Amino acid sequence: MSGGEADASSVKSGAFAKAHAVALARAAGAAEEWRRAARGLRLVKGKRVARPSWAVGVRIGHHGFSQIRRSRSALIGFVILFVIPAVASVAYFSLIASSEYTSEARFAVRGGERVATDAISALTGLASFTQIQDSLIVSNYVKSQAIVEALEREIDLRAIYSRHSIDWLSRFNAGEPIEAFVKYWVGQLKASIESPSGIVTVKVSAFSPEDTLKVANATVDLSERLVNGLSTRALKDAVAQAGMELARAESRLSAARVALRDLRNTQATLDPRRTAEGIGKLVAELRLEKIRLEQDIGAAARSNVGPAAPQVQILRTRVDVIGEQIASLEDQVTSQGDAPSQALSGKITRFDELELERQIAEKQYTLAAAALERARVNAEGKKVYLATFVHPVLAYEASGPYRLVYSLLGVVASALLYVTGMAAWRAIQRKLGG
Repeated sequence: MSGGEADASSVKSGAFAKAHAVALARAAGAAEEWRRAARGLRLVKGKRVARPSWAVGVRIGHHGFSQIRRSRSALIGFVILFVIPAVASVAYFSLIASSEYTSEARFAVRGGERVATDAISALTGLASFTQIQDSLIVSNYVKSQAIVEALEREIDLRAIYSRHSIDWLSRFNAGEPIEAFVKYWVGQLKASIESPSGIVTVKVSAFSPEDTLKVANATVDLSERLVNGLSTRALKDAVAQAGMELARAESRLSAARVALRDLRNTQATLDPRRTAEGIGKLVAELRLEKIRLEQDIGAAARSNVGPAAPQVQILRTRVDVIGEQIASLEDQVTSQGDAPSQALSGKITRFDELELERQIAEKQYTLAAAALERARVNAEGKKVYLATFVHPVLAYEASGPYRLVYSLLGVVASALLYVTGMAAWRAIQRKLGG
């Protein structure tokens, strides 16, 4: 081995030994610091130190910051992940965020007719299904696109929430479509239904007391219009259905009366049944007269009066004439020929059919008229209305945001972000260094 190589080897060995010594010294220093920190934590937990616990916290924080100062990457991460978000959140919630105001309204959907209590309501004491259904209709309506469009027509709702005085995070962009505005509106509205009363509570938020009161009053008015519209529609439907039935019954009755009138004009008789009864009485009288004449002829024969005697001939002539009259009248009542409809029996049958149709039509018309009046009374009794017992009022104090609480939450969130980000950064460094 030459002298140069020996000198190089000795230099390398010395450098290695020096680096090893420096590493051991740093490890010993770090171990000592960890022991001191652990000792301080044990003293805090066991309450064996005289100084207050905040002093230990300051010491540990100072130790941490001293580590940060010694690491440039940790300092940059601390500024980016903690300082900037924390300062931004505190500045926004303390200085920039617009104050919100809330106005509340409470109402119940009621009807003029007392709703019958079902078995479930009687056992549980809850509101009936009809009341809950009406309350749900209103609760869903105030969150729907329909009320947003109606509010835009009534009070220009989009302009209220797009004012330049509202901070840019809370302000709605007026150029966005109606679907986005509905989502924004739902965020500014809270609607709930109390159980078991079915009372609907609506809370509306805006960025000035006047706008809040204006929006809340318009919301209650539109909800009342909705309920009145549902009630009016039900009233119209019930009455219209009964009116249609009455019109059909009236048309049927009118047709039956016209048919009966035409039949009377065609038959030239008001009542063929009464005509038949009159003919029957007349035939009975003629039969009696014929029998009396035949008795007179018999008496003349017993009195030795010849058949050729004039008085006998007159009696026989009268008997023949009466017989012809009886046959003619009987043919008017009943007929065995090809035109039975011309006889009174056929006329009576047709008349009875039309008369029965008229009676049925009259009965149906009477029932339909009664049903129409009953439907009108029932619909008026079941009219639904909105009973508002807590009206919106002008707000004097802001309901949000909670500036101190949100600022502290922002600081906590920034700290969590910093801890998570630094842990991820160190994990990446270890992986790359390994």
